[in-house]
Amino acid sequence: MLPNLTDVSKLCIGIPKEYLVPELSSEVQSLWFKAANLFESGGAKVIEVSLPHTSYSSVCYQVLCTSEVASNMARFDGLEYGHRCDIDVSTEAMYAATRQEGFNDVVKGRILAGNFFLLKENYENYFIKAQKVRRLIANDFVNVFNSGVDVLLTPTILSEAIPYVEFIKEDNRTRSAQNDIFTQAVNMAGLPAVSVPVALSEQGLPLGLQFIGRAFCDQQLLTIAKWFEKQVQFPVIQLQELIDDHQSFKMKS
Repeated sequence: MLPNLTDVSKLCIGIPKEYLVPELSSEVQSLWFKAANLFESGGAKVIEVSLPHTSYSSVCYQVLCTSEVASNMARFDGLEYGHRCDIDVSTEAMYAATRQEGFNDVVKGRILAGNFFLLKENYENYFIKAQKVRRLIANDFVNVFNSGVDVLLTPTILSEAIPYVEFIKEDNRTRSAQNDIFTQAVNMAGLPAVSVPVALSEQGLPLGLQFIGRAFCDQQLLTIAKWFEKQVQFPVIQLQELIDDHQSFKMKS
């Protein structure tokens, strides 16, 4: 059970200036600033902070994620784990057919990219450099939290929630590159974060904001998010109606 926070006057809320990107929708930006003002009106200290290596998080993620996928998926050879094909011409043929049948195009692409980054001639230039960049990203957060900031307040994605019919017009990798810019750095740094639904857009779709906390301070993060959620009183009933409409659309299609 999370404790109830009644006084935010002792909190320091950080607003990362690198997250104010040109692609950020005016609705999300307005909501972000209103949320900051809400904390300030409650007595909290709200300051601008810098996370200078944020822009490298997406590229860093692509290298490290695909390398990890390639390593983890190597075990699925049809002998001990997962699917096994019916081909028994040779062990090598069984391996190849099993992996051909068992992995979709996205996983195959990640395995190929990951194995490329892990090749002996590429290891230093890609994987090791990505690990070093990851450390720089993590250090940015360490420096901010060591300056006295309790939590960071940021957007979750660039705009309102994207309808499914719009989302599938572009491939998943493109969508991820566009909308994960506010969440990937958190993953690279290994920090707790939570996205809180705040309001509905002009189109009636959910808008959310993200809170990022210190390492191993999950309870503090969730307590602050709980306080904020109570203040904004997001229309849960309307959100449930949106979910029901989406499920109805999927069943019809």
